[in-house]
Amino acid sequence: MVKHFLVLCLLLLAGCSAPKVAKVKYQEIFDFSTIQKYSLYKRDDEFNEWQLISDATRNDIEFAIENALDGQGFVYSSLEDSDVVITYHLVSGRVSGLKKYNHGVNYCSYCLVNATTGSRADKLAIGPGHIIIDAVNARTKRSIWRSGYPLNIKAKDNSRVAQDKIHHVIALMLSGLGNPKLPLQKS
Repeated sequence: MVKHFLVLCLLLLAGCSAPKVAKVKYQEIFDFSTIQKYSLYKRDDEFNEWQLISDATRNDIEFAIENALDGQGFVYSSLEDSDVVITYHLVSGRVSGLKKYNHGVNYCSYCLVNATTGSRADKLAIGPGHIIIDAVNARTKRSIWRSGYPLNIKAKDNSRVAQDKIHHVIALMLSGLGNPKLPLQKS
């Protein structure tokens, strides 16, 4: 009896600590295999004025994006020559910032399919402390792919710990950009 109780406790603990999977929504009609080149908005672009993020955090996020995408064979390119523009948003408690960001990337939740459920109606559970990454079609200026995941950066985290969390989460999130129908890596 005690043995069964211990096994049950271990299973419950394992279930609570099971790795999370980054959630994705994507546009079904877009051929993601055609993506070869990506870009980011330049620092002086008005897009970056929508959110106050320190230069150090921006550097960490953008470096993590470049590492993740370069590691998958994508090539960094100019805005004019890219297939997609990668954007990001750190979600705070203010809804107005997220609304402005969504408007800026022409995000349409119902236009994108949830990769996990296959449903357009299922939204991504995104809240304060999450990072959102969008792939915006460079031609149409519309979000064709979105992933959201909690960063879990704590006030006590030093810059190295925060940087490691950013790099880990972004690599996890971007792992499925080339084929969003495949399951993403687990953390």
